[in-house]
Amino acid sequence: EKNLKKIATKREISAQLYPEINPDIDVIAYIQDNEEKISELEKQKNFLLKDIEFYNIWENFDLNNIKKLNQIGIEIKFFSVDIKKFDQKWTENYTIEIINKNDTKYFFICIKNKEEHVNINAKELFLPDKSLAELNSQLEKINSEIELLNNNINKHIANALALINTQLDQKNQELDFSYANANVEKLTDDKVILLEGWVPEELSKKLNEYLDNEDIVYIAEKPEKSNDAPVLLKNNKFAKLFEPIGELFSLPAYTEIDLTPFFAPFFMLFFGFCVGDTGYGLIILILTIILRSKVNKKLKPILTLATILGASTVIMGLVTGTFFGVNLVDIKSYPLKSIILEPLSLFWASIGIGGVQILFGMIIKAANLIKQKGLKYGLSTIGWILLLLTIIIFVGLEQFGVNVDNLKLIKNILQGASLLLILLFANPEKNFLISSLSGIYDAYNMITGIFGDLLSYVRLFALGMSGGILGLVFNQIASQFLSIGVIGWILFTLVLILGHGMNIFLACLGGFVHPMRLTFVEFYKNSGFAGGGKKYKPFAKNN
Repeated sequence: EKNLKKIATKREISAQLYPEINPDIDVIAYIQDNEEKISELEKQKNFLLKDIEFYNIWENFDLNNIKKLNQIGIEIKFFSVDIKKFDQKWTENYTIEIINKNDTKYFFICIKNKEEHVNINAKELFLPDKSLAELNSQLEKINSEIELLNNNINKHIANALALINTQLDQKNQELDFSYANANVEKLTDDKVILLEGWVPEELSKKLNEYLDNEDIVYIAEKPEKSNDAPVLLKNNKFAKLFEPIGELFSLPAYTEIDLTPFFAPFFMLFFGFCVGDTGYGLIILILTIILRSKVNKKLKPILTLATILGASTVIMGLVTGTFFGVNLVDIKSYPLKSIILEPLSLFWASIGIGGVQILFGMIIKAANLIKQKGLKYGLSTIGWILLLLTIIIFVGLEQFGVNVDNLKLIKNILQGASLLLILLFANPEKNFLISSLSGIYDAYNMITGIFGDLLSYVRLFALGMSGGILGLVFNQIASQFLSIGVIGWILFTLVLILGHGMNIFLACLGGFVHPMRLTFVEFYKNSGFAGGGKKYKPFAKNN
């Protein structure tokens, strides 16, 4: 199978199946035999091309006329020689005609009687046995044979792979059945069997009806927290696109909240922030829309995700004010200058977005703890959320010139309440003293951790800026060739295509890797994500 797949990849075989191919033949031997035939035909083709090239050098002439001249005793010899070695005395001693030349050689003929001996120190070239028309006809025939052999090979490979995949599916189903059968517990002299499994809640009613109709005794119950239940993610169409990204790290534990719908909008925003160029976003958008209509069903969600990320890049490019490295602020007639942010504003925006995601993660953490363990286990995290929001709100009010002196009591109450929650419920299972000490220790880790996490989000600003600067550099390098003339325009175009092509690749790579890092490290940490869930794999027949 591996050999077939390598050949199939090399030959770019389509997914079309060819049921007329005999499945019992030795496909590898058949392919090797036909490829040997193709190799032999390719050799013949190369000889033909050399003979055809001979005619191209000597321009059009009739081989029959050459033969007729030979019959009456006139012989035409063909020569090639380096231009520097051509001897003018040859033209004086013999009847010579230069037919063609290139940068280094002359191609000439010598017309003589058959009995006449010529002394020309040049490479003699010999006429092909066949005319140009015959050679072209033979070449066309060989090309047709090669094409036919290639098509036959491709058909056999496609059919063989289809048969292998079908048999592989059958074997997998047999393996699944054997695995399920091996896990059956047999009771009362094999007269009763006990089988345990999992079913999604929305399908449980249908399964119960089937078991009732078949007179099968069953017990249906919800899993306990200690059960190692598998995980089946259930998200809307938008969040579902981001599930493969989340699975790169880990599935959530069965009792955890699935974070996919919560990190999805941030990931989209972060990608746009990192690439940050309207032109690049349009390229991604257009390419993915075109490709989406040409790929199979399995790849469509990936390209839909790429389309969304491209749209995010276009929007963020308008905010950063760059279009293929061109600073849109410098264009006087540009109508959207008002939404463009200065670099310093983008810097603070990246930190601000990070702060929002961290707080959002902490809210999810509190909800997760309350869901899994109970209210008191989430109160310490709620205290941190309350404290951070209090600080942010009051600092923000002061920045906007609001007099907060009259609100000091509210501020102190909120801060005091948050500190009590942090200290009293840092470790709810222990007494007040131990819980308070745990709270103080957690406070140190939290304060230093939050500052470190916030600084991590600066990478969004840095990547966007570096991509914009690199695009600007490529534009400046390319513009230097414009003064050369026509060749300059060609070089200008090449530098732009290659430079921006490389920059798009690097920007997209960074736009995927770094948001993923911020998601899996900063966001998952602050949301208390444990992970470790195993994917739900139903015992079912594959169609």
